[in-house]
Amino acid sequence: MKIEHLNVTRLIKLFIAGSRWMSKYADILNDLNVYPVPDGDTGTNMSMTMQAVENELVKLNHEPTMHEFCELLSEAILLGARGNSGTILSQIIQGFLNGFEDKEELDIDDITRSFEQASKLAYKAVSNPVEGTMLTVIRVIAEKAKEYHGPKDNFIPYLSYVKEAAHQAVEETPNQLLKLKEAGVVDAGGMGVFYLIEGFEKSITDPEMLKDLERIVKSQAHRRERLEATNVDINIKFKYCTEFIVQAGKFNIEDLKKEIKELGDSMVVAQSSTKTKTHIHTNNPGAVLEIAMKYGGLDNIKIDNMELQHRSLHLAEEDLLDQNSAHVMIQNENTEKKAYFAIADTYEMGELFIKSGATCVLIGGQGQNPSVADMEMAIAKIDAEEIVLLPNNKNIISAAKIVAERAAKNVEVYETKTMLEGNFYVENKSENLEQVVKDARRNKSIEITKAVRNTKVGDLMITEGNYIALVNGKIMYENESIRDLISDLYEENIDENTLNIFAVLGNESTDEGNRAIVNTRGIKHEEYIGKQENYHYYIYIVNKDPNQPEIAIITDSTSDLTPTLIGDLSVNVIPLKIKFDGNKYYKDGVDISKTDFWHKIITEGVIPKTSQPSPAEFKNLYQRLLKRGYKKIITILISSKLSGTQQAAKVARGMLPEEKDIAIVDSKNVWLGSGHLVLEAARMAKAGESFETIIENVEEMRDKGKIYFVVDELKYLERGGRIGKASAKIGGVLNIKPILKVEDGEVHNEKKVVGDKGAMRYMEKLLRQEAKNGSIVLYTGWGGTKHQSENADELRKSVEKYSSVDYQSRCEVGSTIGSHSGPLYGMAIFPKIK
Repeated sequence: MKIEHLNVTRLIKLFIAGSRWMSKYADILNDLNVYPVPDGDTGTNMSMTMQAVENELVKLNHEPTMHEFCELLSEAILLGARGNSGTILSQIIQGFLNGFEDKEELDIDDITRSFEQASKLAYKAVSNPVEGTMLTVIRVIAEKAKEYHGPKDNFIPYLSYVKEAAHQAVEETPNQLLKLKEAGVVDAGGMGVFYLIEGFEKSITDPEMLKDLERIVKSQAHRRERLEATNVDINIKFKYCTEFIVQAGKFNIEDLKKEIKELGDSMVVAQSSTKTKTHIHTNNPGAVLEIAMKYGGLDNIKIDNMELQHRSLHLAEEDLLDQNSAHVMIQNENTEKKAYFAIADTYEMGELFIKSGATCVLIGGQGQNPSVADMEMAIAKIDAEEIVLLPNNKNIISAAKIVAERAAKNVEVYETKTMLEGNFYVENKSENLEQVVKDARRNKSIEITKAVRNTKVGDLMITEGNYIALVNGKIMYENESIRDLISDLYEENIDENTLNIFAVLGNESTDEGNRAIVNTRGIKHEEYIGKQENYHYYIYIVNKDPNQPEIAIITDSTSDLTPTLIGDLSVNVIPLKIKFDGNKYYKDGVDISKTDFWHKIITEGVIPKTSQPSPAEFKNLYQRLLKRGYKKIITILISSKLSGTQQAAKVARGMLPEEKDIAIVDSKNVWLGSGHLVLEAARMAKAGESFETIIENVEEMRDKGKIYFVVDELKYLERGGRIGKASAKIGGVLNIKPILKVEDGEVHNEKKVVGDKGAMRYMEKLLRQEAKNGSIVLYTGWGGTKHQSENADELRKSVEKYSSVDYQSRCEVGSTIGSHSGPLYGMAIFPKIK
């Protein structure tokens, strides 16, 4: 037998054989798996990745060209990639396909070039390539293939030669990677590549494999015959069922119907006062959509190929079902701008994520890693444009990144490596992300299992059957006794900064282990039944920042404090809410930026309503801060004469047993009048001042501040009830600019001047007078337009020559104040503390 070329039919056989041969040895690969973590799923991940390819190949209902074949495999291997090993394998296959150059028949030189491309793409896909792994094996195969001097007109000896090169490369892996040598095994991923190549060879040499592959090809031919017969019955003049919504409802729909009528049939157009729904069968959906766009923005666009749907309907009963993609999904209604999507290894762990605040959970962790396609199907069902994807397993991170790259939505992957690390992120999703990342680095995520072989990790000698513990992904402990192992863990990982311990019990947890888990040396702890396989326990030890002060400071978003001003101070901002129309509220500074807010009220003329935080929001924030280890909380809020925010805080405080540890201080101020008090309180907390001293100093300081604003237009004050309609009208005609001041917690009229220049002269006069009277701290602010921003700069420049002025910041005014004032500029002045 002699095979001179590989065509599409032979390649189909080759890849199916490679998949089946790898599946045959999947358990052996799992047993070899010690690097990077001995989690025993390399064979599962690699075989399931190839199974995704096989599933697509056996379903073929037409004979593809080489280009179509490559596209089919490229998509299948990418969507089916599971775990690190499966993702790297997908890049090996993708690189292999890249070497074909769209030829319909391939010779040995083409395949040699394909192996070289496979090696290059695999190395490129890994940020830190490690030798002694599957990367090395594919590289050696590529190098040896170029050295082949056998007959160039027969693939049988060539594939045997390549297989032997792969075998030798695998045998060398323990000499290249110390962890393999210590365990006495070869690399599992590299061995998987060998089995793939051996499967390739079997596709043209093994009689039983050949017989099976011939049966598949005949079955495909039969399917093609049925499809061709089916095509006789298909009489679809217009192939694409096209639907969309025009986001407008006040145009003449007859005009739209007339324009698109000639492009198809089965047209239906329905209109409401705000939207127009359109359905049409057409051969040119793009032209239909282009016409529709003239009438308004488009949404809910859906285009289906009815010809393919018809064929699929007739052939569905013969298609193989991909059982590997049958992962359970748990979904929760998403009410936030950003949705959290987590991977969990059991249904019980999934329920934990949902309880913690995840929007969607896909069940498929250790040993059953979800594919790219699985994750994409879940993401498609999440009603959010921003999605945080938590892999919660090192083996899923690579596939998750592929999902993020392919997604139409904004998908961000947080590289969580354990279930409980991911749960920590979800629990703290309302916190500043940078802070959560810092907190997570201090915590200890522990996984306890049993060693499946004798091995050595660093200086740690591991005996088969003994318990081992991984701390943040690294094997750190080994013991014959589960009690002693947990005791050692607690002894070395619990200290005065430990806040709490969360333990999840797996299916193999023991009575002895359960007793040891609760012996936490007085630290608060919780337990949960996770029913995870492979791991007896998950344990999460939460630690506080050793430099964290004992007192936390809370303010509301009207203070307009920026992250730059807050810096590393312990300041927490609770947002007020604004509503433009309908029933949707936006959290100030969270759901809507200052830029977007000002754009809406200036260009759209919308005047929003404002709403204070609820007692429940204050209660949740208080509880989170106490849980993070703060002993006391001081809440400094917008003046009680301007908002009911303080009342909500007081109600929340009364609901907690720690009521006496929470103080609520009326700033009698707004904007950076409140903000300055907050910053000074946080600095005192950081310096170790007492609870009582900070409160006393803040109350003394608040009456010394002075806040002045210049409002650009009176209509906002009139709509908010601050001035009458007549005053607003007269003021507008005469170009009157009111200068407002905050005094004793209320907004008063300081002066009425004529025009912008008159207002600026008066503001500069006030500021210079304060600078002459003594050292001051100055903040300037603006909101709305470039003109207001320039005015704020002018204020700062007017006192540049005064050494007595400590200029702190130029801040943009936010939505809560801007809703009542409209475009403005202003300043906050406080005596400098000596």
